[in-house]
Amino acid sequence: MMKKSLIVLLVMMLLAAVPVFAEENTAIVSFSDTGLEQETEGVLFDNGVVRIEKPGTYVLSGTLTNGQIFVSVKDKGDVILVLSGVDIHSNESAAIEVEKCSKQAVISLAEGTENIISDGPQPNADPDEDPSAVLFSSADLVIEGNGSLQVTGGRVDGITSKDRLIIRGGKIVVEAVRHGIKGKDSVQIAGGEIEINAGKDGIKSTNKEKSSLGYVEIIGGRITIRSGDEPIQAETYYTVEDAKIRIIVNE
Repeated sequence: MMKKSLIVLLVMMLLAAVPVFAEENTAIVSFSDTGLEQETEGVLFDNGVVRIEKPGTYVLSGTLTNGQIFVSVKDKGDVILVLSGVDIHSNESAAIEVEKCSKQAVISLAEGTENIISDGPQPNADPDEDPSAVLFSSADLVIEGNGSLQVTGGRVDGITSKDRLIIRGGKIVVEAVRHGIKGKDSVQIAGGEIEINAGKDGIKSTNKEKSSLGYVEIIGGRITIRSGDEPIQAETYYTVEDAKIRIIVNE
């Protein structure tokens, strides 16, 4: 009981630690297949890829028919991506990839906006080769806000973090040929309306190396899971409290 209570306390502390962005420190980034609408410090455009190279808050809007938001930040600090009406498709890679971030990456869904990200189809994609999801992060990943996010994975997975994955809000629909939502160290859900349609596992945590990790904790939200394999799969344990979960077995 002590161990579980301690983990829950740490989860709540982590969920409460998401930074609030200030408007005066926010960069507005509008893009299309032809480039950025205006130059922004720390943001580059290269052959369909919007590259973010400095910590900070970026409000993103626009369409890429075969491109990517790519985050690689060496300096210390959080990266907050406010999705405010994006439609991004990548044929052979992640639509949004956080390759490097010293702290955490936050996806904030702007209220009243619809956001669409997708990849593939690429049926022979290697599931062990990164980036392995439409929304992929090598750092802790937080998803929050009151907007919507449609994720369609035609290569491998839908949403993946190589560390912790935290969902605090938003209307999120994930369709993936393999796993729907995956966090290596943990998956923690504290709110939002989530619908998952996955060819394999719906929600998954994979860390086998530490007994304190590899767990799934759902402490809020409304979730519907359609999965070919396990609806919820964890290496150590999973727990559900104060959440409504509907599970539909794929035939």
